[in-house]
Amino acid sequence: MRKTVNELAEIIQGTVVGNGQIVIEGITNYESPKGGHITFLQDPKDLRKLENSEIACLIVPPAIQTSAKTFIQVVEPKKAWAKLLTVFYPTVRYPETISDHAYIAKSAKVGWRVTVEAFAVISDNAEIGDEAVVRSNVFIGTNVKVGPKTILHPGVVIYDGCIVGASVIIHAGSVIGSDGFGYVPSASGHFKVPQVGNVIIDDDVEIGACTTVDRATVGSTHIGRGCKIDNLVQIAHNVSLGPHTVISAQTGISGSSKIGAFVTMGGKVGVGDHVEIGDKTMVGAGAGFPSGKKVPPNQIVFGEPARPYQEARRQIAAQLRSAEMLDEIRKLRERVTTLEEQLARQTTPK
Repeated sequence: MRKTVNELAEIIQGTVVGNGQIVIEGITNYESPKGGHITFLQDPKDLRKLENSEIACLIVPPAIQTSAKTFIQVVEPKKAWAKLLTVFYPTVRYPETISDHAYIAKSAKVGWRVTVEAFAVISDNAEIGDEAVVRSNVFIGTNVKVGPKTILHPGVVIYDGCIVGASVIIHAGSVIGSDGFGYVPSASGHFKVPQVGNVIIDDDVEIGACTTVDRATVGSTHIGRGCKIDNLVQIAHNVSLGPHTVISAQTGISGSSKIGAFVTMGGKVGVGDHVEIGDKTMVGAGAGFPSGKKVPPNQIVFGEPARPYQEARRQIAAQLRSAEMLDEIRKLRERVTTLEEQLARQTTPK
């Protein structure tokens, strides 16, 4: 694909400064500038490096007013760059056909222009919305509802009774609606608590590969609209995620926790049961929350246990100085011992 800078600027609604007739033949990232390509930068400090490269055009914030390169000014450079990625690499078009090798129960309802690939299973009374995509080896249980334009990638499993909204993407190997981890300990062993609830996933959610979302014990495990969940995440029974929350890989959220809207979680975060995290909180990678912890909105927290950013920084700094402090304590002890010996000699009767 080849487009001029002016054509690209029109797509991202930006302002061209320089030669708008330059032909762009590809899009790249900041780390790999190439001749004839376009990329973005957000920090003006990075401008010099890209000016000295072969890159043909830059997407920049309004703060950048001059450059040796032709550039397009936009308010959100990375978002504009992402939009152009869809221009140079168009979304895959699915055939909107149903494979003869798929199994669809007679009582299932399949909408208009749906794609169902080989060896997919759609069980009794399931409903598949218009333009949805059900790829190979997907299993859709009884009474499941899948909304329009949702894409279920190979090997996804959706257990009975779960509800998936519109324009959802679930990547390969993820499991929605498996039993929550509920047992009552007794003298004779662990009695399994029946998990009779379901999972509800709202519109515009994306779930990475090999992630699990457990069904509720009673009621629903709820994933709010626009949430983005990475690979290898565990979300337990009766958890609630507010709209547009982002969760990175290897995070585990225990049962009945409530995560607010627009929360951002780094990788390997551990959340105990019945934790509440307020809206727009940022959680650093590796943070840990003990059961029942309540975090107010608009916080930045990290550490184990998780605590406010400034407090955690002071404590970590103290830990880093601990070896030096121990060395100082050892020297002080030696001085005290020496002084005590000198004092003892001075006070001993001759």
